[in-house]
Amino acid sequence: MRDAPGRSIFCLGAGWGTPDPVDADIRRVRSELAADGLVTMALGLRGPDDTSMDTVARELELAEVLGLRTSLHIAAEGTVTELRKHGLRRDTTTFVHANGISDEQLRMLADAGSSLSVSPDVELKMGFGSPVTGRALAAGLRPTLSVDDVPSVAGDMFSTMRTAFAAQRGLDGGLRSGDLLEFATVDAARSCGLDTRTGSLTPGKDADIILLRADDLTVFPVTDPVATVVSAGHPGLVDTVLVAGNVVKRDGVLVGVDLAALRTQLLESRNRIAEAAGIPLDDTWRPRPESA
Repeated sequence: MRDAPGRSIFCLGAGWGTPDPVDADIRRVRSELAADGLVTMALGLRGPDDTSMDTVARELELAEVLGLRTSLHIAAEGTVTELRKHGLRRDTTTFVHANGISDEQLRMLADAGSSLSVSPDVELKMGFGSPVTGRALAAGLRPTLSVDDVPSVAGDMFSTMRTAFAAQRGLDGGLRSGDLLEFATVDAARSCGLDTRTGSLTPGKDADIILLRADDLTVFPVTDPVATVVSAGHPGLVDTVLVAGNVVKRDGVLVGVDLAALRTQLLESRNRIAEAAGIPLDDTWRPRPESA
């Protein structure tokens, strides 16, 4: 992530079912990442569904000591109630998914000043239930967007915006294109604690800018720029990118990045993992056998 030319947050936490404290690793990584760098840090909580409430409290305390925001994936009804009962809701925590929780619990998150991130593609594909975008707005939350599982769904924000928009419009006809663009920019920066540095083109902020081509035949002619980005945008439109004022992509090509070397490394990694797992690498599509 340090080598990548973008801005990112490394959210580190223990894996599901991990019994041991992860304090040492959290402190080590925090000491290596400056709070004002392009790569910053957050702490991934396990949550009461996966560990004890005492562990949740300890991890939240560690995050506060180190000045880290936290993230927690939730699905089950009652999780937020338990956190409230133990005084463990924070305005520095972003909750992810929340498909299985009630409108009342969404309001509990809003009352605590917490953030909520919707992962519409994964939630629909994996049967989590309808994304809570509209319910979150009704509860007083400004939802943000996430991918959650790149091996399973597309990893670009254009697809994520489009799915979130279409899913909610299909439910109740709500949302505007502008809502989705705000979810992915100003609201996202706020939920990450970076709204004083990025998320909008505002004097005094870092110049994080994405320039999209409007003459590409997939979107030409552009009449409503915001609606075009949300409903028809795709990575192929990205012409120029600036991160903290530095050009990192120009004319659709990354600047100073050896993509050939990266592709070689990626294939070598893929092949090594597949071999170790005993997974055959055969990209040939075959139809399913007919049932007897």
